Amino acid sequence: MNAEELLQRYAAGERDFTGVKLPRVRLLDVNLRRAIFREADLSNASLDWTNLSYADLSYANLRGAHLGEAGLGGANLEGADLSGVVCGQTSFKNANLSHANLRRAILTETYFKNANLSHADLRGASYFSINSCKGATFNETIMPDGSIRSDGI
Repeated sequence: MNAEELLQRYAAGERDFTGVKLPRVRLLDVNLRRAIFREADLSNASLDWTNLSYADLSYANLRGAHLGEAGLGGANLEGADLSGVVCGQTSFKNANLSHANLRRAILTETYFKNANLSHADLRGASYFSINSCKGATFNETIMPDGSIRSDGI
């Protein structure tokens, strides 16, 4: 499957792309709201400006992906590998990031309002701001400096 085929299938009403392998795919400024990418390989993908709100990306490989201004509000990213992702003005509002790997992620102006960051690993993440986490859940979350946080903000 390639990007064009995925977009055609999505336009035709298909939403379940579980296990799809699309490393380095370019899906810029497209609507993939409520798509299911469970256990998909989207490593090093370019997903800037893409609407992935309420998408299921649980256990997906997004290592090194570009998510600039992407909308991931309400998305399920439980157990996802987001290590080394590049975010800028990206919204994870109300997203489930429990057990997600965000090591060495670049999180410039990234918003985690009301997000679940329980057991997430943020070690080495840059530009992470606790001020962008109003209402977020922290339960044994590994913070960028390696400290463990367990509380809500």
